[in-house]
Amino acid sequence: MEEKQKNGMGEWLSRHVYDIAAYGGLALTLILFFIFSRENLFYNVTTTLQTVAPYAIIALGAVFVYSMGCMDVSVGQQVGVYAILIILISNRIGGTAGVVCGFLVVLALALVCGAFNGAVAVWLGLPSIVTSLFLMFFFGGAQLLLMESTGNSTISIEEVIKPSDRNLYTVMMVAMIVVTAVIVTYFFKYAKLGKYTKAIGANETAAAQSGVNLTKWKVIAYMAFGVTVAVGSFALLTRTNSAGQGTGSGYAMDIMVCLILGGMPLSGGMISKVSSALVGTFTYILLTNDLTTMGVETNVVNLIKAIVFIVIVLVTCRKRTGTLPR
Repeated sequence: MEEKQKNGMGEWLSRHVYDIAAYGGLALTLILFFIFSRENLFYNVTTTLQTVAPYAIIALGAVFVYSMGCMDVSVGQQVGVYAILIILISNRIGGTAGVVCGFLVVLALALVCGAFNGAVAVWLGLPSIVTSLFLMFFFGGAQLLLMESTGNSTISIEEVIKPSDRNLYTVMMVAMIVVTAVIVTYFFKYAKLGKYTKAIGANETAAAQSGVNLTKWKVIAYMAFGVTVAVGSFALLTRTNSAGQGTGSGYAMDIMVCLILGGMPLSGGMISKVSSALVGTFTYILLTNDLTTMGVETNVVNLIKAIVFIVIVLVTCRKRTGTLPR
């Protein structure tokens, strides 16, 4: 009897190793956060929630792509271009109408890019990272050209797009995260989109032979990701009120780190979860804040995050048949 219980416990631990590591990391960063915040706890909490919002929103959409065993390295450049476009269109038209028009243009562009990324990869039989590399270079060049056309290194939006009250703004950011999480959870857990993307990640050949239209669902998955990139870009813009050549830099790697810290396997598949985006994002931001509060220099912070990233990849993403997933 005891042996059966031990075997059962061992099986449970092996099945939930990703979750244990992810939630354990979040708990540790939370403890350090409360210890180092002290009298500035409320201020640090609101700052963290505001900082988390763009990352969490984009990471939630990225779940659809990563569950297929794919990735998109053009996210950072897209965020930069989208923020700049919203500012340029908003300032040209003026008022709330300008902000709305700017966001709608960015949303349409994000949907087109998502469709391109998903469709071309399937049609040409290329890994999705190859098509996203093309988009990364394209948007990187577009970002530089847009800023050169303004004659400035940074530009600011003239319309007020965030509440003057700090607490009200924090509530707005939390509401954006919650709404995005609810929508993504529904489509990922209960709709065909999530079921098919996980099936593609588990075994693409088996999914195709089961009648899953790979082109259709990869396109839809990337388009869903594009929507969250557009929304996340707007959330970032509400924080900064400005954009420039460096806006969005590093976001692609940051989103990847967030998902892996949350327990998302790079190979995707049936164990992919929406919670990975939220748990990983909060862990990542809290880890950065904890190290900064402890007085660690920026370069050293980046080094520590890189070490944590590679350790987690090596520990959680190994397969019996090989070293790392595709």
